[in-house]
Amino acid sequence: MKPELMPTDEFSEMECCKLQDVTIITFKKTNWSPRERRFISFDLIEDSTSIDLELGKKHSQAKGFYFFSVYDGHGVNGMKENKHISKICSENLPKNIAKSLPRFWSYKENNVKKAIKKGFKNTEQLMRSGFSKVSRDAGCTALVAVMTPLKDIYVAYIGDSPAYISPNNGGSIQITKEHDLHNKNEVLRLRAQKSNGTKFSIYRLAPDRREKFWALDNTFSRGMQYTRSFGDFYIKDKAKNTEPDFAEKVYNAKDLNLLVLCSDGITNRLRVYKRMPTEVLLSYMKQNKFSSDLIESACKDLVKLCDLISQSGYCTDDMSIIIIAFLNGRSLQKWYEDATKDAEYPRDWLNPTFKDDDDISEISAQDLGEVESPVKDNGFDIYDTSNQYSAEEAEEFADMTVPDF
Repeated sequence: MKPELMPTDEFSEMECCKLQDVTIITFKKTNWSPRERRFISFDLIEDSTSIDLELGKKHSQAKGFYFFSVYDGHGVNGMKENKHISKICSENLPKNIAKSLPRFWSYKENNVKKAIKKGFKNTEQLMRSGFSKVSRDAGCTALVAVMTPLKDIYVAYIGDSPAYISPNNGGSIQITKEHDLHNKNEVLRLRAQKSNGTKFSIYRLAPDRREKFWALDNTFSRGMQYTRSFGDFYIKDKAKNTEPDFAEKVYNAKDLNLLVLCSDGITNRLRVYKRMPTEVLLSYMKQNKFSSDLIESACKDLVKLCDLISQSGYCTDDMSIIIIAFLNGRSLQKWYEDATKDAEYPRDWLNPTFKDDDDISEISAQDLGEVESPVKDNGFDIYDTSNQYSAEEAEEFADMTVPDF
């Protein structure tokens, strides 16, 4: 079954797919331009999503498998045949995973994970062989959920697009840990690269902002938040890889009300309200409980909230989200009652704060070390190389507080 395209506006696209026991909503919206005070043309969106429910027809070993994935693209040169790298990945990663599944299925966890890893590897090889030198500084992150015929869900990812669940017993949980500079293991992995003589620097974008960026030999003036991705071949051999991490646990659909996959364009905006996407969605469902299209309405309200944040200039990234609701034999009304029983009403949390909670207190010059600023952008240095870690982070990271690798 193909998702049904639902009308939105010229800057966004929404799709809905309703199966017997699963409702799937996909929403993508292009980024906001503070200069033009409007959203950019949808043709220029660098995010991509995919829902693949019928790959088993082409690859028999994938019969009964469902594939959901979100891709956050970056790099202005990442185009081939009028498609961004993220779109090419969305067309190939699920297919490559499906082809890699064992032909005689044993339902063992290790078999699925091996197939997913091989699918990531083959997709990277496809990109390496198919793109020109012009595209070496372009790439995309990837977040994929693979659901087996037994409804076991494997979540694998590279980059900083996160996944969330709302279990049957209530609450919201982030089940991935982004590949960025807030991930201790990733900082350790980057630090280990110093043995080959490569120089790294870490920067903070601005005071009172959570995001930290890193640069290689000052060759990338914008800096990068993510530490793993597809593409980015100019840096891949020195620092990045395409080995996916997995959510710590394999979940089963019967234990979940919601699974949400999204780009950081969604989560970075919602930090203003200190809420996870699952929390916001359930909150809007509780407010709109009499709506005939409950999940779709909640998704639209979440995006409207993100639009307001965009117009403040706080975050202007593309947005993409996949919402998967597992009814598990319940009517939509019963599912709604179970899913929202502990949810807040929006009025209880709609109080934005544009200052992050991270304590950006100054650490000593000895801990900071000397950092050379990267290339300036039109005469404006977009990096603040002071206060790069809070006192708490400095203590937690021990010897990793020196940003110059």
